[in-house]
Amino acid sequence: MARRREAATGPVRVLVVGDIHGEFELLAEWSESVRQAHGPLDAILAVGDVEPNRDEAEAAGVHGPAKYRKVGDFPLVHEGLLDLGAPLYFIGGNHEPWPALDDAGPGRWSDGTYFLGRSGVADVAGLRVAFLSGIHSPRVTDVPGTRRKTIKERTYYTAEELERVGRAARRAGQIDILLTHDWPSGIAGPHRGSPVGRPELRALSERVRARWHFCGHMHRPHRAVIGPTEIVCLGHIRSGRDALALLERTSGGHLTLVEQAADLDGAVHGAPA
Repeated sequence: MARRREAATGPVRVLVVGDIHGEFELLAEWSESVRQAHGPLDAILAVGDVEPNRDEAEAAGVHGPAKYRKVGDFPLVHEGLLDLGAPLYFIGGNHEPWPALDDAGPGRWSDGTYFLGRSGVADVAGLRVAFLSGIHSPRVTDVPGTRRKTIKERTYYTAEELERVGRAARRAGQIDILLTHDWPSGIAGPHRGSPVGRPELRALSERVRARWHFCGHMHRPHRAVIGPTEIVCLGHIRSGRDALALLERTSGGHLTLVEQAADLDGAVHGAPA
């Protein structure tokens, strides 16, 4: 995992990004704009639906209609032709090359790119990051001991993974960041007539009590608070600043969010949308 820069060189900066969906050239442009405005990044965190497909075979393992199973820009990252400006650490959403990710397991996915895994706690740039990949399914999540067999079933998290991240967070102590793909429930009204967010993710957020909880999936920005935790839901990478959140940790240990509406506004509006 990425090592923390010495405090003497300035604050630790981590860029959190929403759903990338294979558009890594856009991510590289946003990253460069943020670095120009705020200084070097220590890491980039992604909240799922990353689609880091290295080739067509991996793209074929992404669940969804064939027209959406595109290779995307990640081969440019994999081949060293596209610089993201910092190591990328990602969780999985419901559109990922899950067969390949599960075969590889947590760890290095490509040079400078790391899959955090299905669930747990990791150290990223000196920050404690709790994470849960995937989305909910009644027939997988709600049935303890279920094994995922199909590509579609691989997009779901299990009851055991939910419990595992909670236990790992309790052992780790204070958690800086919680990453989930979907939203916790109770933070927004219905969307197109359906409830938004998951109650088990709200319960997880309440249990972990992270300083920040980031999520994606809905492709729209939203802010809320659950107890001591600030919830930041991020948009699609095409939405620019709404897909970005910049965290800074000072030498005093304070972990703060650089407000998107002000400090990040000029940083990203010059880049193509």
